[in-house]
Amino acid sequence: MKKFFSIFLTCLLVAAMLVGCGATGNTGNNSSNNGTPSSTPANNSGNDKVIKIALVTKMVDSPYWQTVKKAAEAKAKELGNVEITHLGPPTEADIDKQVQIVETCINDDYDGIILAACDKDALVEPVRKAKEAGIPVIMIDSGISEPIYDAFLATNNVQAGAECAKLMAELIGGKGQVAIINFAAGTQTAVDRETGFTQEIKNNYPDIEIVGVQYCNSDPTVAANQATDFISAYPGLKGIWGANDQSAIGVAQAVTEQGKTESVMVVGFDNSDDIKAGLKSGTIKGTAVQMPTTMGAQGVQLVVDILGGKAPASKDVDTGVTMVTTENMNDEKMQAILNQ
Repeated sequence: MKKFFSIFLTCLLVAAMLVGCGATGNTGNNSSNNGTPSSTPANNSGNDKVIKIALVTKMVDSPYWQTVKKAAEAKAKELGNVEITHLGPPTEADIDKQVQIVETCINDDYDGIILAACDKDALVEPVRKAKEAGIPVIMIDSGISEPIYDAFLATNNVQAGAECAKLMAELIGGKGQVAIINFAAGTQTAVDRETGFTQEIKNNYPDIEIVGVQYCNSDPTVAANQATDFISAYPGLKGIWGANDQSAIGVAQAVTEQGKTESVMVVGFDNSDDIKAGLKSGTIKGTAVQMPTTMGAQGVQLVVDILGGKAPASKDVDTGVTMVTTENMNDEKMQAILNQ
């Protein structure tokens, strides 16, 4: 009897062990059927990483820079794993603040920086530091004096300035006095636009005199006061060129207040709501429209490409400019450009 009982216990023990092994196998199968992997493949993990990009513009509260931001965010949403943080100083004249912002971005471990420089020289060292930290830097709109960045997306501002000069010359009949309200003395964009405008006048329109240049630091109120001073000092003034949207808005305001909308031609730059209103009313006769949407969207794509090991096809990219006037502004193509 004892022998039988011993054999019986042994059989029970073996049976229990077999059941245990079977249960363990079934648990693994159930896990697989539910679609829960035991580990995440390395390549999938890389795709899930959020890429943090700092969009650092010359200021934040400007229709132009808000358009750039909107395009950058749309591209980030399309890519799905990109996060955009829009940063900038209170005004374009606050160069030290922009330098500080870029240096903070380096310390905060952003994966990439898209930068429109307030000053062509002051931002060289911050860009150098970013590159040394392994952070891709894409310049947009306004560059720096040393080509240490990964790529530069911008309007050919010398050519754009020349196009504005051609339009001004046409509007005033090729002769007379004109003035320039520029937006910043040290920004490469401002320098290039002014160079293009003044060279075009000097080389091709000997009967046009540029009576002076003032810098408003992208403040429409300052631009309006400067334009008023020009109108008072030169009673025969035929035209004023505002070299960016804020400059042109201030000039248009001054010309309107002085009752000179028919005698002083205003040519602007960019395509904010106020610029479009000026075109519609005829206060602004024409404007050079850039492609800020291209700068924002392509800037994001280039950062992502570089992080993925793909170098830019070209270091310098001309994003284009179109002259929109009171005459052609209602064309379908021009409307699309104006309302990008």
